[in-house]
Amino acid sequence: MAQLPNYGLVPFQEVGAGITTVFGTLVPPGSKVTFVRSTGPQDQDPPQIAAALQLTLDAGLKQCRSGMRDYVFVLPGHTENVTTATFLSSLVAGTQIIGIGDPKASNAPKFTWTNTAGSWAISVANVGIFRLRLLCDAANGITTAFNVTGSGVTLAGNYISWAAGAALKSTIGITVGSGATDFAFRGNYVTGTATHNVTDGIKVLGATVPSNLVIEDNVMMASATAANGLINVTVAALNCLIRRNVIANTMTSSTACINIGNVAASGIISENYVSTLNDGTVTDQGIVQGAGSLFRAFQNFSCDEPKKSGTLTPAAGT
Repeated sequence: MAQLPNYGLVPFQEVGAGITTVFGTLVPPGSKVTFVRSTGPQDQDPPQIAAALQLTLDAGLKQCRSGMRDYVFVLPGHTENVTTATFLSSLVAGTQIIGIGDPKASNAPKFTWTNTAGSWAISVANVGIFRLRLLCDAANGITTAFNVTGSGVTLAGNYISWAAGAALKSTIGITVGSGATDFAFRGNYVTGTATHNVTDGIKVLGATVPSNLVIEDNVMMASATAANGLINVTVAALNCLIRRNVIANTMTSSTACINIGNVAASGIISENYVSTLNDGTVTDQGIVQGAGSLFRAFQNFSCDEPKKSGTLTPAAGT
């Protein structure tokens, strides 16, 4: 008998959102799949879409089983308004919500916050939100666009707008609160009109301190309170990683893009490029840490003037 070649261990790679290929998206075995499109069935829809199509995200979420890592695919052309804090009331643990297509495209699956009370409250564990167009900018002072208190929540690859004008903006983009351990914010594109600011972009808070947060590989070009920045850690979150982000705080005289308060928060801040508008001491701007901060920093660069190159910030240790 011929001996089979020994290839060693099969490579392992975690792919929480499935694998997108030119032939479609592959999902793990055992997962249930539901499709959502507000315009309903279309000519020549494949049978598997027609048989599992819902008109709203809420209806799609009701098809999912708790803890089973079921998938809701939101199809191109879908549009829906977010008007209440209970918009995701049917969300169960493990659900993966995935937009199909480029979230920057005009026909991308789109959710628009049209009421100040509108919010995506994510209180259950291991939820994933991927590749959606999320316009949190169609009401005057949306209280909190996203309120995350479940553990293991991931937002990745989304297009997010926090402000479209002085009277069309979120007050807080995302709160990461008690219970939101292992929160991940990856590869998102965040925008907002200049000077029409959120108070905070991503605000880490909570009586029960969330830990093991990862905020990486995002582009964030929006306006936040000058000293709060687009990432604002206000509690002693532990073992956090903030890396490889490009952040511009476009608020007039902005001094912070990443702000760590006077709290014993810990982790690594590395390889970020940050831009502020206050012409001050550049090494003290962009990434600002309070006296109690325990974060270490590696290879971050800040720029506070046009036509200049960034300077290493914070100042190198001795």
